[in-house]
Amino acid sequence: MSKKNLLSGRDKELQELAEQYEAAKAENKPIYLDADDLADLADWYAMHRKNSQATEVVEYGLSLHPGSTPLLVEQAYLFMDARERDKAKQVIEEITEDYSSEVKVLKANILLGEGKIDEAEQLLDSIEDKEDLANIVDVSYMYIDMGYPDKAVPWLTRGLEKYAEEEEYLAVTADCFLAQGLKDKAEMFYNKLIDKNPYSAPYWFGLARCYFEQQLFDKAIEACDYAIVSDEEFADAYMMKGHAFYQLGNEESALENYTLAEKYKAVSPNFLHMFIGFNEISKGHWEEGYRYLELVIHSKDTDSTMLPSLYAHVAICLYNLGEKRQADLFFKKAHEIGPKDAEPYLIEGGMYMEKGDFDKAVKKWALALECAPCADTWNEIGMSSMETGHIQYAQTAFEQVKKLEPDFENINEKLTALYLLLDDMENFLKYNQLCAHPFQAKDLENMLDLLDCKNRDEMIKRVKEIFGGSGLF
Repeated sequence: MSKKNLLSGRDKELQELAEQYEAAKAENKPIYLDADDLADLADWYAMHRKNSQATEVVEYGLSLHPGSTPLLVEQAYLFMDARERDKAKQVIEEITEDYSSEVKVLKANILLGEGKIDEAEQLLDSIEDKEDLANIVDVSYMYIDMGYPDKAVPWLTRGLEKYAEEEEYLAVTADCFLAQGLKDKAEMFYNKLIDKNPYSAPYWFGLARCYFEQQLFDKAIEACDYAIVSDEEFADAYMMKGHAFYQLGNEESALENYTLAEKYKAVSPNFLHMFIGFNEISKGHWEEGYRYLELVIHSKDTDSTMLPSLYAHVAICLYNLGEKRQADLFFKKAHEIGPKDAEPYLIEGGMYMEKGDFDKAVKKWALALECAPCADTWNEIGMSSMETGHIQYAQTAFEQVKKLEPDFENINEKLTALYLLLDDMENFLKYNQLCAHPFQAKDLENMLDLLDCKNRDEMIKRVKEIFGGSGLF
């Protein structure tokens, strides 16, 4: 797929072409379009997650234009999107125009997917007109999509002087900056694109991604709203809104947007059922959680790597419904399916900790650490211990995180909160100064007042409120 077809002018043209094509199809009338338009139309359908229509258009196009290079290239990309790389290779073998730059980019994409970076670069180096805008855009997006945005930079540099104000060039540059994690630069370019065309859903969505990655969730939601105004079927905007609302703790609005994302094919029904199931479990609605996760477990489309976690969460539901023997069977199944998977042991340990069975919890967590003796595992143990009020065990876990991975996300903030609860001002001050945004004197006065709180549960609750905005607990 080529993101250049999401540019405002071309996107509108292709939408009109899609309406003509669908009207002719509905009336059983033939419609003649040239090969390039049909290839772009198929790509437009694919970009809008209408893969069956995209495939249909390519097949129709090849019936009109047998052996057409643009259509065969598009067909190969559709197979790659469907993770059928062998079929994509078979299509490539049918293409006779090896000299075509779009064919070389396609072949380079295949080589990159196989880890053959040097071969891909040699092939791209054979492209004759390296300063042509279309070639710059196609090669840059290939590198961005395959996870090598830094390799797109030399190609973009070639066009900087000549194409600096061209919409296509600005769009791929913005996407490249975002892929590199240069959010401020990406934001500047997306705003520039929005000034050129304020009704472009992809540009607003790009801006929303910048905001989301900076944890500016309200701004991300606002940008997604503008994207949806521009294109009410822009599925990725609903997905992003769902994520943003979830981060803000608004599960109801998250679900509403995930449902719309599923409607427009951005997520599968399994994702939706899984989200609902986990959300019900978090509220203690065990029967509802069990029902939704059972649907996912029995779906033929479920990713097998998700099954250990799903079985473990179903086991929690059964345990809380009084079906302890069944719960044990589901935990056993989770461990059998994923013997090296730490998550089911973490989940089981957390359940026992919550029920007050400290010894069983520690044994399960020890097994989790055998599977994955890393900072992530210790962090999960620390979080679970904090949630259940076992502060001393959380201290051990978070200190292990700090030891294994000193720059682990938010670890200094977590230790700061922890030592506040433990009334350990020396360590509190030690870790506070290491925080990205240390607490100042006026904040410390409020915290000192907090230490006078005699009710341990109330104290934990208030600390969570203080640190809640950072998403620590």
